[in-house]
Amino acid sequence: MRKFLGVFLLAVLVSGCGRKAKMVIGTSREVLMAYSEDTKFSAGALYKYMIRVLYTPQPETLIYVHPIKWDRFPQFDNYRNKILFLLPNDSLWKLCKEEEGIFFRKDMFVRGDFTVLVCSYDSRAMLRMVSDNLPIIWDTLLNKAIRELSEVEFMGGKNRKLMKLVERETGLKMVIPAGWSVYRRGEGFVSFIKSHPSRFIFVYTEPSERLITLEDILNLRDSLTTLYYKGDSVVREYVTSMTDDVGGVQVFKVYGLWKNDTLIAGGPFVTYAFNKDGRFYLLDAGVFAPESQNKVNLILRVEGIIRTFR
Repeated sequence: MRKFLGVFLLAVLVSGCGRKAKMVIGTSREVLMAYSEDTKFSAGALYKYMIRVLYTPQPETLIYVHPIKWDRFPQFDNYRNKILFLLPNDSLWKLCKEEEGIFFRKDMFVRGDFTVLVCSYDSRAMLRMVSDNLPIIWDTLLNKAIRELSEVEFMGGKNRKLMKLVERETGLKMVIPAGWSVYRRGEGFVSFIKSHPSRFIFVYTEPSERLITLEDILNLRDSLTTLYYKGDSVVREYVTSMTDDVGGVQVFKVYGLWKNDTLIAGGPFVTYAFNKDGRFYLLDAGVFAPESQNKVNLILRVEGIIRTFR
C-alpha cells in the first residue's frame, strides 16, 4: 500500500511539472474592466465616474482603470482587481448563476484576486443598475486599496500612549501606529507626525454638531493649519470631494493640495468631516515628500490610519 501511495504521489508531482501556477498581477490601485460591445455604455459610465484626480501637485488618478474587450480577458484573468460586465451571451455568464445584480467575489480566478461581477439580462437594465450603484463600486475598490496600502503603516505595532492622548483630548478612538509622535496640541486639537517621508495627521473636535459644506470645511482647515502648521493653506482649484461610510458614520471626504508659500512646501492631503455622538470632528492627513514619485500611495497609506476612528 505504501509503495502504491508513493508511486501515486510521484505521478502527481510529475504531471504538475511544467505548469506554472498563476499569480495575481496589478497593484492595489489598478482595476481591469472587461466589457463587450453590448455593455460598453455601462462600462463607460463606470469608467467616467472612477477617474478621480488627486493633485500632488501633478494630476494622478486615485484608481487606474484599464478597459479591455472580452476577447482579451483570458490573458488577464489573474489581475488583482477586476470588473466584469456580463450578459447571458457572454462566455462567463455562468459566474452570475442566473442572478442579476452587482456581486463582489474574492479568489474567483486566482488566489488573492477581487472581482466585481455586474450581471444583467438586458444591457439597458445593466446601465440603470450601474448608474444607481456607482458610489458603492467606487468606495469598495478605493477602500480596498487604502486597506492594502496602509498595512505597512501598522507593521511596527501601535503607539498606545498617543492613542490614549487622542481619546482623552478629543473623545475619539483611533489606531495610531508606532513611530508617530505628538507635534501640536490645542483646544480640541491634537496633531502627530512621522518622518521619512514627512506625514502628518491632526484630529479636531467641537462640542456640538456642525453643518458640513465644502466651503466651510476648507475654511476651517485653513484656520487650523494657519494656526498650528505655520501657514499651510488649501489650493482651492485642486479639490475633489465625496461622501463615504466609515463604520456606519457618514463622512464628508475631501482630497486636495496644500501649500505653504513661506516654507516653499506643499503636497496632497485628505480630510474627513463628520458629526458623531453630538460632536463635530475634522480628521486630516497630509504628506510632504518632494522626492517621492508616488505620492498618491503615501496619502492613501495615511488615510488608512484616520479610517480607524471609532
